[in-house]
Amino acid sequence: MLLNTLLDELTGRGSGTEAARRERYDWLEQLRCANPQAAEGGPMAGIPGHHWYRLPQALGVAGQRTDLLVGTLNAQYLVFAGRHAAAFAAELGLQYDANNRIDRPGGLDALLDAYEEEADGGWNTLPAGPPAPPLAGWDEVYFRVRDLSDGKAIQSVTTIAYESSRFPGHTLLGTTLVGAGAIAHDDDTAAYLRQVFADWAIQRECADACRPAQEPWPHAPRQAPPAAFDFAQNLRYLDTLLAAYARAQTQAESDGGDAAYWACAAASTAYQVFSLRYTAGLPLPEVATALEAAVAACESARAALADAYGDDALPAFDFEQLTDYARTLQLLGASLLFGRHDLAMRLAALQTAFDGEDGVYEALLAAVYPRRPAVDEWYFAAPYTALYDGLHADDPAQQLAHLRHYLATWHPALVQEDWFNGHLRTQGPGGYYGLWAFEAAAVAQRLGLDRSALVHWLMPPEP
Repeated sequence: MLLNTLLDELTGRGSGTEAARRERYDWLEQLRCANPQAAEGGPMAGIPGHHWYRLPQALGVAGQRTDLLVGTLNAQYLVFAGRHAAAFAAELGLQYDANNRIDRPGGLDALLDAYEEEADGGWNTLPAGPPAPPLAGWDEVYFRVRDLSDGKAIQSVTTIAYESSRFPGHTLLGTTLVGAGAIAHDDDTAAYLRQVFADWAIQRECADACRPAQEPWPHAPRQAPPAAFDFAQNLRYLDTLLAAYARAQTQAESDGGDAAYWACAAASTAYQVFSLRYTAGLPLPEVATALEAAVAACESARAALADAYGDDALPAFDFEQLTDYARTLQLLGASLLFGRHDLAMRLAALQTAFDGEDGVYEALLAAVYPRRPAVDEWYFAAPYTALYDGLHADDPAQQLAHLRHYLATWHPALVQEDWFNGHLRTQGPGGYYGLWAFEAAAVAQRLGLDRSALVHWLMPPEP
């Protein structure tokens, strides 16, 4: 019976209540076992989990069977030999985690073990030197979230099918509670979670509507994509998703919902549309049109935020949030790189609340506004100190050294961003749209540096 409760949760039939999980956990404690394959250096050493269990009988999903389980009170995963996440997703109705939003077993800080966490909580950086190739790891998650909120408490349970280069040759399939369990009901939090769930439903519907391409991609990509990447399908998906967000925003404006949520989602997607068009090797005039649309989407998001909060001075991007800060510099750098100073001026108009507060931002804008204030502090030391130093160095050799260091440290410093390692997510649409440090190319252009001396997988090759 208790084995059935696990299958019920996986298939979405079970309640997933905390009481049921506690009963199953207490029962599993009697089945604890030592797993020599999970010892250091073993084939399962990378599978995160505190306890291993041998079930009294094997459970079967999508034609695969196992009697091995790993987990804790709030998270239990069946462990299957082989890579079966896509098959499990098809069998159980799971969707692809394109945006890296679902907590992996063990947490996002363990993602791929790509970079080592230091004692102070930071991440080590790559030394300056020869161009660093893209990482060789991979990380695939499919998921379904069920809302178990009852008006008194907010709670949900997530079904996950997970594969990773941390434990190649195995697939985890299980369920986990969001956070440590239920939290007290709050109307605003509940409403926000309903929007997140609705957003995931929209993403799934759009992904299902975009079938794989039948013809080879006719353009030469500007960045090496994941293996077997389908540019045509992914471009259709992002265009479809952008249109769906526009409809959701219109509906929210009509029925009094949170239109700002959908406007911000559309702005993020519009950047992805631009970036993927650039990455896919489409002609530069078409890419420039997508860049202008991305800036326009930011303007719409800012207007929606101002309306929602009754504050016309709200910026489109909050520089105190690394996600917003990084995206601002990417957009500003792309605008300068494409010679679209009009777009740079439009972006600056969205950020007047931060005028005179960030040295990197001000130094980039000085290419358009020579009278921008000189500021010697900035919001995030890693990786942006190297960019600031490059902008302010007088010797071209030093400028090149700083920019090389910036390119080497950009990706690992942004490990917590939802697009981190997007170039390694290959199984579903939306996971990859190109990773570009457009601001680095804009700085090289402004300093008159030869970009051939800065070849790196994150450095835009043109214009």
